[in-house]
Amino acid sequence: MTISIPFTPPHVSVNRVKIIDLPGLPVDDEVRGQMAYHLLSSLAVTRYAREQAGALQLSPAFAQDTTQTRLELPRFVDGCLSSPHESIRVAARAIGERLGRNLGYISLTLRRGDAVNRAARPDWTTEDWEHWAKIKRVWLGGGLMSGALGELIVRSARDCLAEYGYAGQPQVERSPYGEMMAVLGAGRYLPPSTHAALCLDFGQTTIKRACLEFEDGMIVRVRRFESLAREVDKLPTTATPGPDAGHKVLEVMAGAITRTLEETIASGITPDADLMLSVAAYVQGGRLLGNGLYAGLNALAEDARPLLADAIHAQTGQVMRVHLIHDGTAACTPYAGIQNAAVIVVGTALGIGFPPTTDSDLRPLAPNLMDG
Repeated sequence: MTISIPFTPPHVSVNRVKIIDLPGLPVDDEVRGQMAYHLLSSLAVTRYAREQAGALQLSPAFAQDTTQTRLELPRFVDGCLSSPHESIRVAARAIGERLGRNLGYISLTLRRGDAVNRAARPDWTTEDWEHWAKIKRVWLGGGLMSGALGELIVRSARDCLAEYGYAGQPQVERSPYGEMMAVLGAGRYLPPSTHAALCLDFGQTTIKRACLEFEDGMIVRVRRFESLAREVDKLPTTATPGPDAGHKVLEVMAGAITRTLEETIASGITPDADLMLSVAAYVQGGRLLGNGLYAGLNALAEDARPLLADAIHAQTGQVMRVHLIHDGTAACTPYAGIQNAAVIVVGTALGIGFPPTTDSDLRPLAPNLMDG
């Protein structure tokens, strides 16, 4: 069965939006001339935390730039916000407020579309900038937006917008779906007859895993499994040309799927054959575009779906129908039908998606789905 999944073109990424100036408004030295990716990501948290290393009493273990560091540092800073030591709390709060203010500046840049910033993004057309000018609501998700740190980032971003006369333009808020945004959004594209299905979200740092359960075509339960950290010694940050890199990507992806399948069956659930994979890469049919690490599969096949299906069958004996979707496209789908909205997933980089104009062909989400 072929599932119709919308195509999000690579050029919509906001990572390379550069804040050159905001004419008529003061611009913090920290953000002037910087790209959005450098201002709001796990990379930014790492940089700010190291600047505050003494005040945070940062462990030497965080000195190395590894996948584990990028995974753990945001959680560490989040925990520091409730430290019994005032100096640690103050340092952590400064990081959260700086990240939020950066988000505010990114929002202003996108909202205003000043000529000086348009010139710094030549691959965007007038239509791209006009689209962002109409955005009224932005939902934020991803690992960096969880916990007290995420709350602080949003609050600081709102304060920044209000400071410059743009309160609620756009309305910035955290998604209640958190790290499960892409998993749930991908699940909405599954066939109406689905009873239970595996959905995995392959990110740059972690692999989120779940089995979604359906009743009468509605997603009613999310059985989450422990996220897997990307093994830095096995996979590079970006795609490396050649079949050797492709085989490493295939091995990691098939291994994560196999493990999830085994854990699901052990929990008493036999999933359907349809398998949804959200991937940190732009997806066109079965081809992964760009230079993200998962695009390494292109060295092995034009269409990654049968390639993954064969690898899963070889490991488990199960016949699976593999479906691929760009993570930003998946993350925005919980908000399908809401006009003039965007979703930004904040993690290793910024994932972007715009909700589909209608949800008529998508599986509904049960109310209070994430309460359990």
